[in-house]
Amino acid sequence: MITDDSVTVQLSGGEKAEALHRDFTVPRSAIVGVRVVSSCLDEVQGFKLVGAGVPGALKVGTWKGAEGGSTFAACHGNGPGIVIDLAGEHYDRIVMTHDDPEQVAAELS
Repeated sequence: MITDDSVTVQLSGGEKAEALHRDFTVPRSAIVGVRVVSSCLDEVQGFKLVGAGVPGALKVGTWKGAEGGSTFAACHGNGPGIVIDLAGEHYDRIVMTHDDPEQVAAELS
């Protein structure tokens, strides 16, 4: 959900169980970059801290990168998605599959 001031990641019941996480909100002022990617799963690197991961199928939860950054992922399948880069938040990035990532990117730009 996108408002003038914030972005809320709303997870389905299944995603909440997979990620061991609840919905969360970040201020739009924390967004430092947005980009559309053709392969959501490829964007999630490092090791899983909490959540579910099935190679080639899904990554949902918190991943820690080799350089220390933290990513929240909600990636189902190896389809297109969106990457939201953040500054000053618990997560450095949010990576999600989406049916229309171009629309989300346009709303956030």
